[in-house]
Amino acid sequence: MKTTLSKRQQHEVDKYIDVFDRGTTLTPGTYAHKNWGLGIYGHIFDASPKSILDIGCGMGVFVNEMHKIMKIPKVYGLDIASVKTNTYHTNDNITWIDAMAHDIPLEDGSVEYITSFDCLEHCLPEDIDTIVDEFDRVCTKGLFLSIAYRQSVETSLDGEFLHMTVEQEQWWIDKFSRKFNLVEIYNTYLVFDKN
Repeated sequence: MKTTLSKRQQHEVDKYIDVFDRGTTLTPGTYAHKNWGLGIYGHIFDASPKSILDIGCGMGVFVNEMHKIMKIPKVYGLDIASVKTNTYHTNDNITWIDAMAHDIPLEDGSVEYITSFDCLEHCLPEDIDTIVDEFDRVCTKGLFLSIAYRQSVETSLDGEFLHMTVEQEQWWIDKFSRKFNLVEIYNTYLVFDKN
């Protein structure tokens, strides 16, 4: 029997709640503590954003720094597990959102920029086009992305792969180019502006 998309999506949520609780084969008890956006700070600083939404914010290291260091006045952190389990760095100046990237509970044009680092490859392949549409709906200026193009070397403690959409860089560029213009490939980052 074929599993419905909503059941597969819920399975991913449950998997990541467990990962945040127990960790992974390589990071027991410490999943999502890294700041994968560190290498693109200069580009974000140059953009001078007034608002930013980080998709897959994990523990919130990046969004906290966007508020504290870069003084971005309106910062959102969205995650399917850390927000639900309250395992993020508390900061009352950040709006924490418990949601999936294909269904962002914000108004149209709510933020100037969307960031997502080491997250989109964790999404189901069937959701990618909808995610691109959601990013287009919610942001007004552009995207800063970093996406893994290979399967993760770590798995959940139950042995499940973490990267659900393993595709090459050009595949991702083509997907996002439906709605955005590729401005630059900077190291491991893709920088897009709105069409």
